[in-house]
Amino acid sequence: LFAARARDWAETWEGSLGWGTPVYEHVLDRAKIGSGTRVLDCGCGAGRFPRMAADRGAIVAGIDAAASLIDIAAERTPEGDFRVGDLEALPWPDDSFNVAARFSSFQFADNQTRALAEARRVSHGYVAVVIPSRVADSGITQVFKPLVPLFPAEAMESMKQSGMFALSEPGRLDRVLATAGLSPQHDDEVDCRIFFEDANAAVRAFVGAGPTALAIQQSGEETVAGAVRGALSVFTDSEGHVALPAWYRRCDLPSVSRPQCIQESA
Repeated sequence: LFAARARDWAETWEGSLGWGTPVYEHVLDRAKIGSGTRVLDCGCGAGRFPRMAADRGAIVAGIDAAASLIDIAAERTPEGDFRVGDLEALPWPDDSFNVAARFSSFQFADNQTRALAEARRVSHGYVAVVIPSRVADSGITQVFKPLVPLFPAEAMESMKQSGMFALSEPGRLDRVLATAGLSPQHDDEVDCRIFFEDANAAVRAFVGAGPTALAIQQSGEETVAGAVRGALSVFTDSEGHVALPAWYRRCDLPSVSRPQCIQESA
């Protein structure tokens, strides 16, 4: 889904003011990423986080299912190791990295326990899992609400199970971690308010977001763009700038050996 408009995604959601910048900086600081740190971004998209890590001297790698996004990640950080692949079968040996991070990608895995096991397998140090939180209050949710009738019904049901907010339901991530025999070493929330220069930039971002492609296929781009523009009005200031409230939960996972239960359930 995220490959459909890769360049739009890269320049808006993964631009300098993109949704992840505050939480990326949070993880970079928390993990003490610097010169020589080996960092893997699981579900790296267009490679904004690896670029920020490389700017601190890290040796970076990333994996994503969308080849078009991997191409952009490689453009941004030519020295990085970027691969198209499956988050549930990472193509690196055990303990290849000091840090493995999953920014709003864990919830898209078909087998989330397996994906978690893989991230821990390839990292002998810090593992961070980041998912959306406070979903009901999120500006992203408010903008997507009027789009719901524009999606195919079966797509909406699928997204509830493995979509952007699939692990944001209270207690759901904790249950997945408990199944894996884990509890976070550190668990907090990061304010990731999202800014756009104007409504046109915000419309481009939402129309270019992966899940929106399904609504466009069903209802047409003009209809989808119009619904987005209407929903943005409450987040637009007198000068035309758009600011969407958003929060993300960040969990640090222990770097001990993989429990047997992870391997058995994978």
